[in-house]
Amino acid sequence: MQYCRFTILASAMILAALTVSSCTTTTNNSAARRGTEYPDWSGQWERIGSLNWPPEGYAKAGPAPLTAEYQAVYEHNLELRKQGILAGDPPATCLPPGMPRVMKMSFPMEIIITPKITYIYADWESQVRRVYTDGRAWPDYILPEFNGYSLGQWHDENNDGIYDMLSITTKGIKGPRSIDSTGVVFHENNQTEVTEEIRRIDANTLEDKITTVDDAFTRPWTINQRYNHKSEDIIWVEYVCAEGNRHIKLGDEWYFLNDDEGVLEPTRAGQPRLVPEVK
Repeated sequence: MQYCRFTILASAMILAALTVSSCTTTTNNSAARRGTEYPDWSGQWERIGSLNWPPEGYAKAGPAPLTAEYQAVYEHNLELRKQGILAGDPPATCLPPGMPRVMKMSFPMEIIITPKITYIYADWESQVRRVYTDGRAWPDYILPEFNGYSLGQWHDENNDGIYDMLSITTKGIKGPRSIDSTGVVFHENNQTEVTEEIRRIDANTLEDKITTVDDAFTRPWTINQRYNHKSEDIIWVEYVCAEGNRHIKLGDEWYFLNDDEGVLEPTRAGQPRLVPEVK
C-alpha cells in the first residue's frame, strides 16, 4: 500500500513538472512568436498637410534654418523665380525629389514589410525606397542615389510583442535636391543625413518624425509628417513626369512648351520667344 502511495505521488509530481514545463515552453514560444510579429501598415497612405516641408506651412512654422551662405542662395533663387525661372526646384526638370523630400508624398505611398527589407513605394515619379532591417552594417562605399541608402531597426515601444516603430537612418544621398518647391536647396557637398521614426499613432494615421542634418542648415531640422490611411476603393496612379512636363530648360533659360502652337513661350520679361522656323 505504501508502495502504491509512493508511486501515485511520484507520478503526480512528474505530471506536475511536465505540465509546468509544457506551460513554460508554450509561453516562451508565444513570446518568441510575438517578438517577431510586424505591424500591419498595408493599404494606401496619403499626405496630411502642406506640400511645404513643414506640414503646417512656413507662415506658422517659420523659415528654414539656413546658414548665411545658403540664405543668400535661397534669396537668389527667389529673385530668379520672380523672373519665371524655376530655380531651386530640381523636380521641375523631372529629376526625382530624393530624400527627404520624397516623403512629402505628392501622391500616395504603399509600405510593404518583410523581415529583411521594408519597401516604401511612392506613386510620385514611381520612386522606391528599400530600408534594410536585416542587421547589416554600413558598407565601406555607398553608391550615391537620390533616395540614398537606408538602414532600419524595428522597436517594440509598448512591449506587447508586436513591433510598432521603425527607425531609419539614410545616407549616401545625391543631388541636386531641394527640401520642397520653394527654392530651399541642400548643400552641394551632398552630405545630407536623414533619420526617421515611423509609427502608427492611431488606426487611421501614420507619423514619420523626420530629422534632416545638412551643411546648408544651422541645426538639425525636424518635422512630423503625417499620413491618412485608406484601405478600401484604393486607386494607384501612374505618374510619369516627362509625359506631361511642359517646363523646358535650354542652357540657363527656362521656357514653357505651348503644345497648341508648337512654340516655347517665354517665362520672364525680355526673354525671346522661340518660334520654329517657317519654311
